[in-house]
Amino acid sequence: MVNPTTFSITDDSGFLAIVNADKFNSFINEQWDLLQLLNRFVDEMNKEHLIIWATGLENKWTVDFTNKPTNKKAFREFSKPIEVTDGQLFLTNYEDLTMAAQFADEKIPSTQNANLYIQLDNGKYEIAVRQLFDPTNYEYEEEEIVNFEIVIQPDRKREGQRVDKVFWWTQ
Repeated sequence: MVNPTTFSITDDSGFLAIVNADKFNSFINEQWDLLQLLNRFVDEMNKEHLIIWATGLENKWTVDFTNKPTNKKAFREFSKPIEVTDGQLFLTNYEDLTMAAQFADEKIPSTQNANLYIQLDNGKYEIAVRQLFDPTNYEYEEEEIVNFEIVIQPDRKREGQRVDKVFWWTQ
């Protein structure tokens, strides 16, 4: 990935995610509860098939995928490894993830977000998610400003980072 790739995605629940759709185990059951869903998210993050974070509010977001960070100041950021096994990673939202958790025939990517992917060689990557705004002091602007910067680098570490919750979620 040489040049930044920019996507726009709706977020009606305050969560975005990056998914290896080839490996992600999405279906739980038709009666899942929030604890089951969160446990699945943590399990899939620890398997390096998913990265999910809370955005701080609901909105329509502009997300840049790039191979190096810009000089823009991040309000907050984290990094997490993910594995690519089918040459692509998808950007998705909570709505798509919950539909896939509830219905066995729903998959990631959803039809409406199927074009939100980046192509990468198979292998492990370190993904840095940089939030470029303070969600407690943010008003939506129609301009195409970048809200999240996703920096993708080959993963040079041998051990995966274990997580125990969704990034930036305070509930």
